[in-house]
Amino acid sequence: MKIGVYGGSFNPCHLAHKRLVEELLNRNIFDRIVIIPTGNYYNKSNLLKGEYRITMLELMFKGNDRVIISDYEFKNNLISTYRSLDYLANMYKGDKLYFILGSDNLKSFSTWKRYEYILNQYNLLVINRDNIDCKEELEKYSKYKGELEFMDINLGGINSSKIRKMLEDNDPKAKEYLDSNVYDYILKKGFYSKNFVDVDYSNMTDEEFLKSYNDNDYEKMSITTDITLFSVSDISKSNYRKTNKKAFSVLLIKRTTPPFKGKWCLPGGFLSLDETLIDCAKRVLFFDANLDDIYLEQLYTFSDIDRDVRGRVLSCSYLGLVDKAKVEGNLNPNARFFNISLNENNDDIEIIFKNEDEEFKCVVSKVIDDYGLESYKEKENDYLAFDNLEVIMTSIKRLQSKINYTDIVFHMMPNKFTLKELQLVYEAILDKKLLDPVFRRSISDLVVKTDEVKQDGGHRPAMLYTRRYQDDKGRND
Repeated sequence: MKIGVYGGSFNPCHLAHKRLVEELLNRNIFDRIVIIPTGNYYNKSNLLKGEYRITMLELMFKGNDRVIISDYEFKNNLISTYRSLDYLANMYKGDKLYFILGSDNLKSFSTWKRYEYILNQYNLLVINRDNIDCKEELEKYSKYKGELEFMDINLGGINSSKIRKMLEDNDPKAKEYLDSNVYDYILKKGFYSKNFVDVDYSNMTDEEFLKSYNDNDYEKMSITTDITLFSVSDISKSNYRKTNKKAFSVLLIKRTTPPFKGKWCLPGGFLSLDETLIDCAKRVLFFDANLDDIYLEQLYTFSDIDRDVRGRVLSCSYLGLVDKAKVEGNLNPNARFFNISLNENNDDIEIIFKNEDEEFKCVVSKVIDDYGLESYKEKENDYLAFDNLEVIMTSIKRLQSKINYTDIVFHMMPNKFTLKELQLVYEAILDKKLLDPVFRRSISDLVVKTDEVKQDGGHRPAMLYTRRYQDDKGRND
């Protein structure tokens, strides 16, 4: 389908707006038109609240099922065309979106936020206005991927500001430019009159404000916590010797209920109204994996609109670290550690998940935004639920970065360890071999030598070290 998107303040909506929409639908230019009034922060005088403007639009287009009134910008206090188009594109997947604007707005379109993104991702339908020549803009914008179409529709010379002035002056001619239902609604409410006073929150007490506040006026969303719990463990040969590598692993849970029944996911769950995010993360780990007293730190908030098939859900993710030897015997039956390894090829990264019972691989693509920030998008995935693949990749890169400038890695270590064991942990996380002398210099301020040695089979005894706590000023408890 072709979807027209018609934005504006609609303060108030009038018959020229109606004529434009009906003309485009009657000519079958569009299958549907979405009208999206601006948020309440739009910088225009006498701007009525979004709920009033939406009600007027609903009255004007009552009974026309090809017109959809969207409260997205009002509910989110936005005036952001590219974000509104992204929101609608997610709702109307596979449909072709055109933003409708006048030729006067096209003249200043290069001042709009992320206008080049709009021109590449979406299409424009421009309504010609008298005495406005857009040849220069047509040539300038023809290089972008989106279509740019022009159309002649005579809408007359009326505009909302003139109608507001008529209403303020009690001029009966205002009725000529307004839908009758809209006109009656405006008179009933007293909108735009000199004596009109809406609720003045600035002079209210908290008690008065809360009496008039209705949270049902606003859209709701859910919040989850998802935990990426990493560990590093030994890889043993058939004899007594260990390999010179360790396995880097992540904890996954096999889902037993829809959605994604039978697929693997990170430990995760919905935030309750009576708990903090960190308490939710701890509860989830205990419930999903039977784990307690785990190091956790907040990682990132994942907020893609369609990231959860159940509805609008934000995920506040946590990075967790643990010594697997301390917890593996306590795990719930459907919780398993998977060794992970990466194969990076330009902007595509293959992630291989493997344990003694199962092996699978997924692929993410690296994405760099306009500000140089790096993120990851799922490219191939038949095994992990939700957007957990992107969460895992983000967590890996964050951990690889943090071990270079913090002592976070010690949450994956036993209390006492050899320097070689510590180096193998770094190498497993970073997925590369480190030079022994360089590594030992780099961590010299993070460890303290003990008086004990480790007997390790056929190897000579190695000195044991422990973590140096940075706030101890030389004292190590």
